[in-house]
Amino acid sequence: MTQSRPTTCAPHSLPCARPALRASAALGLVCLLATAHAAGTPDPGDYVPAPAGATVFALYAQHISGDKVHADGRQVENGLGLRMDVGVARLMHYTTVGGKTMDFELIAPFSRQRVHSVGYRASGLGNLQLGATYWMLENHETGHHAAWAAYLTLPTGAHRKNGFAISEDRYALDLEAAYLMPLGRHWSLDLIGQVETYSRDKSTDVRRRPMARAFAHLSYHWSPQTRLAVSLRQSWGARETLHGATVLGSKSDTNLLLTWAHQFTDSFQLQLQYSDDVRVRNGSPVKAWQARTVFAF
Repeated sequence: MTQSRPTTCAPHSLPCARPALRASAALGLVCLLATAHAAGTPDPGDYVPAPAGATVFALYAQHISGDKVHADGRQVENGLGLRMDVGVARLMHYTTVGGKTMDFELIAPFSRQRVHSVGYRASGLGNLQLGATYWMLENHETGHHAAWAAYLTLPTGAHRKNGFAISEDRYALDLEAAYLMPLGRHWSLDLIGQVETYSRDKSTDVRRRPMARAFAHLSYHWSPQTRLAVSLRQSWGARETLHGATVLGSKSDTNLLLTWAHQFTDSFQLQLQYSDDVRVRNGSPVKAWQARTVFAF
């Protein structure tokens, strides 16, 4: 979601770079973290549709922290001091198209970001996202669901030229396909594939290669209202270049996610999550705590 000012300083030379270049490179490495958040991150159960005619409003609150920086799989920094407080407002409306369920979405992020090692602070709104999901298969009785989704990110956010992790001066198109299946009486598995492509960054002329991600959410349904889940996410690609020179290396990252969700009423759900980047090739591995509230109308 973000792109800092470009620098020809390679990420692995960060510790010995001149202070000004080091600051720019540090913000650039944060961009690779932000790229992971640019694409939508589907949660366990997200591809179970609400009834046609329903409107759903979700609020997310997330705290992210990271201190290490990796380049080509090696640690090159251990004092980055990245701290982010992110909020997301997400509005979804469900309808039917051709006898199948479909939803339309508007997603608006906002954030406060600090990088203590370079004295960087910024806050504001991020890039808006427009999305739609179409369910090819929907069977609430058996628990089988299949869907595809598309999300378009618009360059509308604040600080697009200054390394702000939820906005950048480019468009992004995120395409997803999902299949959900039951595994016995109390278990279920969500399998999701995702590809995101990017336009050229207008402010920096940096080009980003497509990013691919795969998700596996394994859920234990403690009760009809309560879900416990463990999730694995693998990311590849998103290498960034400026006039043919590599600015940020490709991702080959693994993330572990733990989820607790409870449906208090038919119209209110609370979800709590812990996320940990257990392996990061390029960028800053982060830990995150997240809460989500969902209201249905």
